Amino acid sequence: MPVLFEFRTETWPDNGKIVVYDSDATVPSDEALVQSRRDVVGRTGTQIYIHSLQGTSPAEIVFRVWDGPVPADSGWGAEGEREVELDTATGCVVIRAFSPEIAGCFDLPRPGVYEGRVSWKGRQAAEEQQSSLHAQLATPEGQLNSEAVFAAHHETLETYRIDLWWTAESEDDEDDD
Repeated sequence: MPVLFEFRTETWPDNGKIVVYDSDATVPSDEALVQSRRDVVGRTGTQIYIHSLQGTSPAEIVFRVWDGPVPADSGWGAEGEREVELDTATGCVVIRAFSPEIAGCFDLPRPGVYEGRVSWKGRQAAEEQQSSLHAQLATPEGQLNSEAVFAAHHETLETYRIDLWWTAESEDDEDDD
């Protein structure tokens, strides 16, 4: 089955927070944030929260839209996955972290309700890299050479893949009729 749309970006998830949402869904959800800290992924319907284990190195986000439901990709070697739904009445999706604040903004092939999954790999390696960075910065040598320490810990190890497919008209669109 062909990919209809693909978007890739890197972002530095300050405090481990990455949010993917419909451009009109700007009210944060504490409940989804707590769920993401517990289960890696939290969701509200119009927002997907992803909890990264790092904040000083980039995480890669791969967002793909498919023609229909796709099975999990066993060749990718995902460490885990969660089912999600994204209701995007505008068809415009924003990926937000904190560095850069907006990691991506794009239009989907069509507005509506998308179902799918978020899968990930590299979380443990990224957490170990983050711990190593903090340990090195705590040494006198690390404090004197902080730029070199940060440069040595800049590798992108953590990847989150969001695979979605369109399933229905947006609930907001139905209310307008």
